[in-house]
Amino acid sequence: MIELTNELRIGHPVIDADHQRLIDIINEFHEQSKTANNENNMHATLKSLLAYGREHFAREEKIQRECMYPYHSMHFHEHKALLEQVQDIARSYFIAKTRPINEKSLAELNEFLKTWLIGHVRKFDTNMREWVASSDTPSETKLFSLPSQDMVALVIDDDVTARSLLAKLLSVMGASKVLEASDGIEGLRLIFADPVPDLVISDLNMEPMDGFSVVGAIRASNKPYIARIPVIIFSAADDHDLTQKAMSVGATAALQKPFNPRDLSKLLHYVMKNQIGAAS
Repeated sequence: MIELTNELRIGHPVIDADHQRLIDIINEFHEQSKTANNENNMHATLKSLLAYGREHFAREEKIQRECMYPYHSMHFHEHKALLEQVQDIARSYFIAKTRPINEKSLAELNEFLKTWLIGHVRKFDTNMREWVASSDTPSETKLFSLPSQDMVALVIDDDVTARSLLAKLLSVMGASKVLEASDGIEGLRLIFADPVPDLVISDLNMEPMDGFSVVGAIRASNKPYIARIPVIIFSAADDHDLTQKAMSVGATAALQKPFNPRDLSKLLHYVMKNQIGAAS
């Protein structure tokens, strides 16, 4: 029997309860496979899966939007694909009847259930923990604050969703003002304007000026208070050398998307704390 282990728990009571229901469906399928008619078992399981998927995905996506989860769009498409797979399986067995129902079909449905549980819940849903976990969960999920409440931050990203979510995070951390730019050129204009940001977070892959070029322009400034602004680079690309490349052009740090909000808040807290210490 499968159980909802800590490895699969998200930390949100509604989502965890829904995932327990998925596990119940899988366990019921396995139990019925021992004695029940194959066709009845397949039909009941697929019907339960379809109803569960529609209800659970709608609830989960609502929670993601409310928590400003940055990858809810990716999650939506993953949910849609899973539901379409259930519909295709049901259609092939019970409507078009292009596939026979036998021991092999039970094994194939079992593999699909494992893919849903392991491939989706463990791979995708566990990334939500830091965003959707209940506020009464342990303190390891809480965000760090900026060391000063009088800090101006600038977020440069051509993805409006990612940009707004980073801005929201910085506001929650205590930034007095968060500036936003949709590309590197606009970002540099804000950096050399008033108020000068105390911190810059920039996406790497942008046109016409990428994040590394933004870092280079900041470090090349003849104004010391601009040249020493901490710059954090973000990238969605799977690049194991990202940190080394970013540091070589003068970035303060580099992180890959998707990011863990607590880890990012911790990094920003200590970066800005060191910045204050170096300036004093």
